[in-house]
Amino acid sequence: MIRGGAAPDITSAILADLFDALWLEDVAGFQSRAILGPAAVDQTRDYALALGPGHLRARVAPDGWREGVRLAGSVHYETASARNELGAAGLLDLVLSGLPDLAPPVAERTRLQLGGILAQRDLWEISAQALEADVLAGRPLACERLAAWQDRPFHPLARARQGMSPTEVLAYGAEAGRLFALSWCAVARTLLSASPKAERSGPAVSLLDGPQKAMLDAEMAERGLAVSHIALPVHPWQATHVLPERFEQEILAGHLVILDFQGPLVAATASLRTLVLPGQPGLHLKLPLDVQTLSVRRLLTPQSLHNGLHGADLLAAGLRRDAWLSRHVALADEAAFWHFAERDGDVYAERPALLGCTIRRLPAEGGLTVPLASLAVAPRGGLPPAIRLIAGDRPDLQALFASVAELVLGTALRGACYGFAPELHGQNALITFVEGRPRCLVLRDHDTVRCAPVWLEEVGLPVPAYLITDPQRNTLLLRRPEDLLAYAQTLAIDVALRAVAEAFAAAESNFDLRDARRILVAQVRRVLRDVDVPSSRKALISGLLLNERSAPFKQVLTPLLASSMPSTSMPSRLARAPNPLFLGVPQ
Repeated sequence: MIRGGAAPDITSAILADLFDALWLEDVAGFQSRAILGPAAVDQTRDYALALGPGHLRARVAPDGWREGVRLAGSVHYETASARNELGAAGLLDLVLSGLPDLAPPVAERTRLQLGGILAQRDLWEISAQALEADVLAGRPLACERLAAWQDRPFHPLARARQGMSPTEVLAYGAEAGRLFALSWCAVARTLLSASPKAERSGPAVSLLDGPQKAMLDAEMAERGLAVSHIALPVHPWQATHVLPERFEQEILAGHLVILDFQGPLVAATASLRTLVLPGQPGLHLKLPLDVQTLSVRRLLTPQSLHNGLHGADLLAAGLRRDAWLSRHVALADEAAFWHFAERDGDVYAERPALLGCTIRRLPAEGGLTVPLASLAVAPRGGLPPAIRLIAGDRPDLQALFASVAELVLGTALRGACYGFAPELHGQNALITFVEGRPRCLVLRDHDTVRCAPVWLEEVGLPVPAYLITDPQRNTLLLRRPEDLLAYAQTLAIDVALRAVAEAFAAAESNFDLRDARRILVAQVRRVLRDVDVPSSRKALISGLLLNERSAPFKQVLTPLLASSMPSTSMPSRLARAPNPLFLGVPQ
């Protein structure tokens, strides 16, 4: 039976995500030093943790996904003289204060991130009703906006947008779905690098219609730039806040010229820096945007652009290698890119990552294509609107989850068996549905295709010629196949599919997380039965997925608190937690 009820409160959801992450990562002894009371009839228990002069108290329930507990009620802080209810900000402040070795700037940055989310909670709450209506009406981009509304599941700070004002978040974020015009600049050809598959004349020919292209060409000719410069699109936020300061000398010398021309109209996808052109729905434009989400500067580094070419080549070879993959997986074409080039050719310098673009072309698969993440988002509670759009108001959620899991796990585990793992979180993967059934997984963002070279070479697949800046911290070329599988486990199972399972379980009384785990175990066995690789590989993967009591999981808070400076990749760390697919636990 489909559950109804009031729409979930954003602040309560953030509090729950924060509590659960603190428990799972054992921040400040949140798990190891806690005392749990006996289970009540409803299986809930009292939680108590000594912090400072008092005790943190809460009501918790069995996790359902893995062994452990999750928040099941309000949170309080008790001292000898007072008992105060805590929201997410109060809980975070209390925990940070209990970390004596935490650098004060990191603590303050973390408080500001959460404070910024809570200050703008109305943006998400007010947009929920209109967003759901847009999804159900099948409006273009609505499911991308739906994925952005939740952002990364289970991450309490996922909605933070550091560097943008509330007005700019509304104007340029995906949540409200507003259109805005691209800015443009002209860059001297001598200061521009491009991929081998990029148009020599620049990206304008792909992005602009005839009249727009004529307007741009006229301005370039009038300014005497038509031969010496190439026009590049710029995110309007970047044009205002970054270009004038970071490229001042080039602007003064005429090597970079800010153009008057603007357009076409674009809107943000689930990724803040990737834009869609409503008139060309299969065409995306990825631009650098020096704001922080998930404590990551959303730049466009030449290193990642280069690695994306090689990651895509490996994926294409993997699809040719496996008949099931070739039928069920398609790749976005991201081979055309341009970026600013320093005169000394240093591709690791910062400024080339601040100015450039990538053209992405999605394959024309037919049917309805939506981000995998959108299947897990229900802004107003109940059945996720993307599911209602795809399968109606009363779908068989067990059958639907099984078919989605078959597609996602088939891709993740077959790839792992051959020696590669695309980054299969819910925003990078799209699913094409035909008549309510998932038919094809579309992969985008190929710059983090991880691989185990020893397994690739054994099956005749190419080892990517990645640019690696720090061999000691390299996570793209992995020496142990077990490390490769860990990424498939954490991203495909413990993030993407878990989020869908949680949403389905919240929506329907006849679907729970035990059902999801049982379905996933069956799908793992099915994939490993059918894939054509040595039995020793299958045995290793099966053992790690199903027979180990613990499994890898991606920490989000611990590495964030250990990171002093924002980087161009999300702070994360693999740790161990109870394995949701462990066969020793009742499914």
